[in-house]
Amino acid sequence: MKRITIKEIAKKAGVSVGTVDRVLHNRGEVAEKTKKLVKQIAKEGNYSTNVFARNLKLNKTHRFAIILPQDNEYWKTQRAGIESAAAEYASLGVQLDFYTFDRQNQDSFVTQSELALQSIPDAVVMAPLLENEATTICGQLDAAKIPYVFVDSNLESAKPLAFIGQDSVQSGYLAAKLLNIGHPENCNSLIIKFRDYDSINKTIDERIKGFKKYYTEQNLDESSIKEVEIGLDEAALKEWFESVKGKEALIFVPNSRSHQVAKQAAAVWSARSYRLIGYDLVSKNLDGLEDGKIEFIIHQNPKTQGALSIQTLYRHLILNAEVRNTQFMPLDILTRENVAFADN
Repeated sequence: MKRITIKEIAKKAGVSVGTVDRVLHNRGEVAEKTKKLVKQIAKEGNYSTNVFARNLKLNKTHRFAIILPQDNEYWKTQRAGIESAAAEYASLGVQLDFYTFDRQNQDSFVTQSELALQSIPDAVVMAPLLENEATTICGQLDAAKIPYVFVDSNLESAKPLAFIGQDSVQSGYLAAKLLNIGHPENCNSLIIKFRDYDSINKTIDERIKGFKKYYTEQNLDESSIKEVEIGLDEAALKEWFESVKGKEALIFVPNSRSHQVAKQAAAVWSARSYRLIGYDLVSKNLDGLEDGKIEFIIHQNPKTQGALSIQTLYRHLILNAEVRNTQFMPLDILTRENVAFADN
């Protein structure tokens, strides 16, 4: 007898695939009427003989290799989402092995990725921040027929099972639009790149590409954009700000360290003479929003990204269900007025 799929059960019951999943695996709250309907359709469709039940019987283990940087609050939040989702599937044999790398060291990414490959995992979750190195690793994963999911960044040169993250170019475009609302045309637009991390991160480059695209499409003077790379010397950043002050400034920080830039900007400019936008709801950026030094934060929901990566592999490997290849996260715009509701 042909077994019914979760997708077919959902269609027959008139509910989402997620609701069916919660009913069949007894997770989360679902109305009693819906539970009875889903279970009846599953029983009639011979769902009890599916791969889920066989995996439980055989006590199969599914080992997921997680290749992430682990040096700041953003990536720790991503990891928390991964661990939380995996805990829900622990009874199905889902196990995690973390291979963390140093973003400042290209060799570190290669070394940790090769260790992950040597472990022969059933699947991989990866943040492919280093384009060339990640492309090589993905070629090896393809050859070994190991499925992999990208979080945070995507690669056109690879073929992941799924990408989970924001459209980086569009988020940079949005940042430029937000900064320019209500400000005079052609005032200084400052793009701050951190030499230690940003110079080899393709996502940063895509955000900057989107930022500049806005200026092109709106016929704004692109020569007003000043792009600068800095190290960790905040005094040097303040000195550079001093050299360009004189008219209003729009400051774009395409990573999670906008709080460092905001601190120095506030020391040079008055509150009304600059506007700053950055990424990620880390604690110091939250402080910057609340005290008015940062006007906008684009929130990437790293915990949700991490959870979705595990759910995607669960659906693919354990449920043998279809997954969406591209799972874009929303471009959430946080301000001092709405940040309290960000993760509700």
